[in-house]
Amino acid sequence: MSSPEKMITEQRENLFFLFVILAVAVIAYGPLMGGVWELSFGTTQALNAFVLLGVAFGDALLTVVKTGPFRPTINNHGLLLFGLSCLALAIASSTQIWPFSVLGLCLNVGALLSFCFGRNGVKAFYPALAGFGVVVMMLVLVPQVDELLRMLAGRVSAWALPLLGIRIDLLVQEAPFQVFLVAEKGAGVFNVATECNGVGILMSSVVLSLMLTLKRRVPAYGVALLLVASMLIGFGFNIIRIVAIALTALRTDLPYSVIHEGIGTIIYLLALLAIWLLNYLPVTRRRSA
Repeated sequence: MSSPEKMITEQRENLFFLFVILAVAVIAYGPLMGGVWELSFGTTQALNAFVLLGVAFGDALLTVVKTGPFRPTINNHGLLLFGLSCLALAIASSTQIWPFSVLGLCLNVGALLSFCFGRNGVKAFYPALAGFGVVVMMLVLVPQVDELLRMLAGRVSAWALPLLGIRIDLLVQEAPFQVFLVAEKGAGVFNVATECNGVGILMSSVVLSLMLTLKRRVPAYGVALLLVASMLIGFGFNIIRIVAIALTALRTDLPYSVIHEGIGTIIYLLALLAIWLLNYLPVTRRRSA
């Protein structure tokens, strides 16, 4: 067999192997991703976190293609990642510890990227892969933390609004669980629903901070501190969002849908700006050797 024919045969074999691994990923992790996708539609601004991930993956792709063309090749690094993903999936199936399923999914995607771009090329995707894992885990946790976050948001908002001259009564209904902010003896009633639990802003804040810190190679302790700060900032901006919506609805005649979506978008963007500034403050920059 001539050299060109041999290269074509090897390329076909590599593409076939990639297709097999992709098929395994779809079959094994399809139910998980289907549930995550359904949860993302029930969480305000959660889909925006996927937009951030898309930008991160796109940036990594542009970085990689500048160094060389796309040449799918089966390599030991990719096989190791694929083997580890199968191990994580097996552990998740036998123990019902779902974080292993998320880990297996990230490792599987990492294996595909390693086969496509090589061991060095896949490194550019690590921040986006880490962010992807965090998004999936946080969305899976939404049903477990929803009531707690709504109660916290309601209590803190009920404390903050009187400081701005708005009398608030906090009402909690147990079955089904509901949290209401009743303003000015019924002049306005605001439901702190699942969409207002803050997971969307929290998720985007944590994911953006994680991707920025990994890309800049911040030390582990710095990553941990910045992630904690990002969670606090995300929670704080969700409170600002609730307070701003209630205050604007009570003090203006604007349609509530415009207030809810308009202010929500502005606060979300301000939260991301705060996270970006936090990560690029002089005190958070990695010192050079």
